Amino acid sequence: MTEENKDEAVEMPELDSKETKPEQGNTAKKETMEDLINELGDNLLPFAEGDTVEVTILAIGGNRIWVDVAGQSLGFVPEKEITTRTGLKVGDKSYCTVISMEDDAGNVVLSMKRADREKFWIELQQKFETGEPVIIKVTDANRGGLMTELGGIQGFLPVSQLSPAKYPRVTGGDKDEILNRLRKFIGQDVPVKVINCDKESNKLIFSEKAVKAIEVKAKIDKYQVGDKVKGRITGIVDFGLFVSLDPQIEGLVHISEVSWSRVTDLSKLFKVGDEVEVMIISTDDGRISLSVKRLLPDPWVAAASKYKVGNEVKGEVTKLTAFGAFVSLDEEIDGLVHISELSSERIVDPSQIVELGKEYKFKIISIEPEIHRLGLSLNVGEKVVSKSKTQEQTQVETEKVEVPEISKPEKEAKPKKKTAKKDKKTEKSE
Repeated sequence: MTEENKDEAVEMPELDSKETKPEQGNTAKKETMEDLINELGDNLLPFAEGDTVEVTILAIGGNRIWVDVAGQSLGFVPEKEITTRTGLKVGDKSYCTVISMEDDAGNVVLSMKRADREKFWIELQQKFETGEPVIIKVTDANRGGLMTELGGIQGFLPVSQLSPAKYPRVTGGDKDEILNRLRKFIGQDVPVKVINCDKESNKLIFSEKAVKAIEVKAKIDKYQVGDKVKGRITGIVDFGLFVSLDPQIEGLVHISEVSWSRVTDLSKLFKVGDEVEVMIISTDDGRISLSVKRLLPDPWVAAASKYKVGNEVKGEVTKLTAFGAFVSLDEEIDGLVHISELSSERIVDPSQIVELGKEYKFKIISIEPEIHRLGLSLNVGEKVVSKSKTQEQTQVETEKVEVPEISKPEKEAKPKKKTAKKDKKTEKSE
């Protein structure tokens, strides 16, 4: 008897002689399971490798579980293929996947884990179709969301599908800080809904916020566009403010809806915990969009009477872009000088003409208060040539401009200060 067979004999104390070696009486006829398979083929056993079969537990040993396979054969589940031993006892029925039809000792080798995985895929597909919630355990996190495992199947809960309470609102979008906050949920059980279940591509995606989507939608439906409500700021990010209107409902004030004037740093104006009054401007797709500025007087209405096309105004350059420069005329009104209105020459960079933070004189060339747009042109008296030109180039151009204005008698009376080469050209022209 080999060492392996000795171990097997020790691991089966609860089997009687008939159960442990049911084929011993026929060994003279058929030496191995392989001989039987070769002779009887598919008629021998009602299952094959890869099939999921029902088994009955016969004995639970140190490193394996012995089972009766479909009432037809003796098999075992190795330690690494056991899902759990908790609650298992002799006589229990379970499902296993056939790994091998026969090991060296003629026993069927099975896996609980593979069968459980198959069972979970079936259950998850059903949950996906019915929308019934499931409980998952968070096993890890990355910057995109939370990772889970359910029955040996890897799943993912994206950041965008987290509930408002778990969403990592990080000022400045610091990815390391986002990851630190997500890692705090490792080990937690989370109720979710399956929103993508594809066994072929091994894709399993969950959503936490979808669990109470119906309840949340009913609350959202009570709000109407134009309603004025109060909320508390729960997060400040580069693109706006998160405002809680209800423990389950959160809206977003986009940075463009914070103020009528241009805002570049929200953290200078607000802080988490501040109470704000907002207007509901959209409730599409279960998302609430909010506005702070629409509760304030629109300065562009007054701008239509305050500013007129053709007026000369002073303004400070507040932002440079590839297409021009933004100019602050007062605390609430910004204008735009298109790059073509910065110089009479063709330029490729506005910084060739104007500097950030400096004040210049401009002319208003258009006012469109209904779309909050005011067009400017650098005043004719302020337009200059590109700063990238050298003094020598500028001087030569100035000379070229001045020469046609000099009359011929004056030009002839003028003393010659040109080089010898230029004198020859002058003689030829005369």
